[in-house]
Amino acid sequence: MLLSLSKLTKIIGEKVLFKDLDFSISEGEKIAIVGVNGAGKSTLLKTILGREELDSGSIVPNKSLKISILEQNPTFDPEERILDHIYQSGGKLVKLLHDYTEACDKLEEGTEESEANYTRLMQEMDRLSAWDYEAQITSILRELGVEKLERKMSELSGGMLKKVELAKALIEESNLLILDEPTNHLDVSSIQWLEEFLMQSDKAIILITHDRYFLDRVVGKILEIDRGKYFLYEGNYSEYLTRKIEREETLLKQEDKARQHLKQEIKWLKRQPKARSTKQKARIDRAEELSNREIFELQKELELSVIGKRQGKTILEIHALSKSFPSRTIVKDFSYFFKAKERLGIIGQNGIGKSTLLNLFAGTLAPDSGFVKPGINTKIGYFDQISRELPLHLNVLDYIKEYAGEYILNDDGEKISASKVLERFLFDGKTQYTQIAKLSGGEKRRLYLVQILMCGPNFLILDEPTNDLDIQTLSILENFLEEFPGTVVTVSHDRYFMDRVAETLLIFEANGEISTYIGTFSSYLEKQTEKKEKPVKAISSETVVSKEVKTSSKNEKERKKLEKEIELLEKEKEIKNQELEFFSHDHKKLTELGILLTDLEKQIAQKYAEWENLS
Repeated sequence: MLLSLSKLTKIIGEKVLFKDLDFSISEGEKIAIVGVNGAGKSTLLKTILGREELDSGSIVPNKSLKISILEQNPTFDPEERILDHIYQSGGKLVKLLHDYTEACDKLEEGTEESEANYTRLMQEMDRLSAWDYEAQITSILRELGVEKLERKMSELSGGMLKKVELAKALIEESNLLILDEPTNHLDVSSIQWLEEFLMQSDKAIILITHDRYFLDRVVGKILEIDRGKYFLYEGNYSEYLTRKIEREETLLKQEDKARQHLKQEIKWLKRQPKARSTKQKARIDRAEELSNREIFELQKELELSVIGKRQGKTILEIHALSKSFPSRTIVKDFSYFFKAKERLGIIGQNGIGKSTLLNLFAGTLAPDSGFVKPGINTKIGYFDQISRELPLHLNVLDYIKEYAGEYILNDDGEKISASKVLERFLFDGKTQYTQIAKLSGGEKRRLYLVQILMCGPNFLILDEPTNDLDIQTLSILENFLEEFPGTVVTVSHDRYFMDRVAETLLIFEANGEISTYIGTFSSYLEKQTEKKEKPVKAISSETVVSKEVKTSSKNEKERKKLEKEIELLEKEKEIKNQELEFFSHDHKKLTELGILLTDLEKQIAQKYAEWENLS
């Protein structure tokens, strides 16, 4: 057992986050913590790390425990290089890899000192059998797209900072990984790679994530924190849902029996004389216990069919839209006509321009050419990634009333109060009178979402809405969007969410081109996988082929040529490695061979990259 938690209790103000919480984690075990924003998930992680004091309870780590952590909002030195940041854990192998990577870069200087240092470190890599570890780290950095390690941390985008932090956590020498929202700000290909990596890892894992497909594939146990209580479920996310429903159904039956029994006891008490025997008093005590019991109730879901302003014939018209920045073209000559009640998803790699396109749709960014024409009745609600700064001095209910109004109308013209809408999005009566300053980051994000929906839009734009929202809120939002009578445009890396809310996809291609796919996100990903795996058919010289097929044939020839070149380079590398052993006492020769091997590895990597681009 790596870590044992016993009788943990944490109370903040009057709110009980968790009480008498017990659980443990063994080597290789993979556990997820789930619960609504503000339930105490991140606080529990902080207590495990010793960053938050407990009110009571104990945490007992194994002597062999080594923890690596990915935080939601990590701190870093903006002047620090990526290289120094990812190798800063201080482990013996990690430090050696840092020095070896730096020595490889300095070989280009061609000085005797750089060559001697490189040779010394290469010998140390041999002595400690560190080459497999080096290959694993190289693979992690390549898969996450972390390159140019000499760059400063201040130069990186938010998405790249997340990838660097994730790489750092995965690289460190540890036997327990603690990951807080590891999929936030990652593109789909990175998420899929991370799934496979964690599934194959022999490390124990504790993670918090809203990505339900990710949970389904990676974890084998789920710890739920719900209104101060905790529940442990064996199995992945799908099994957790089944067992949770079974538990709640059992509790509801027990509650129904208790109510019936209490009614009978009250009737009995009313019939009895005032003088009480000992037996009668015992029965009265049992009735009082029943009356004062903790009542189990499912969280209520308010039916909420909101009427926005009725859409006209023109919803939103995009004509010949183009936008470029000095470094690249974002969108080129793009036209689209939105339909009533359309459900559109937008996908593409991080940094390709998805958020820019949404800003163009919303009118918060001007195009270089073309135009965006909203219909007369179109009212846009834009839930962006950043969210506005909320007035921290206001309480939750007053904020909604001031910025969105006191009620909305449903399909029947019935008024639904701001308080009822807040309840639908998990702000109970007590929380509605809580100051915004005291909310968690996820709760503030959820509140901002409620404010946008309360303003009665009929064209919703959602930019990465799943970031920082809990699973229960996402489920409520998905149900809300199913009922929503307007148009919805979504950018999200969350495959489960996109499968539920998007029926058509816009796909960012290279050089500002955008293509259309009709179907779900998962079906699109399956087709992309099939394309990669599908073998290229041989083409007869007598067959009349299209331009596309000719291009494919040309690519196939180039791939075969590259495969032959890679094979020759690999053989040359093998020979040089054999020469390293033969000349193990010849310092000068070892240095020359080291330089040649570094060059060969760069050539092989380049050839593989070219080969993948042609696939």
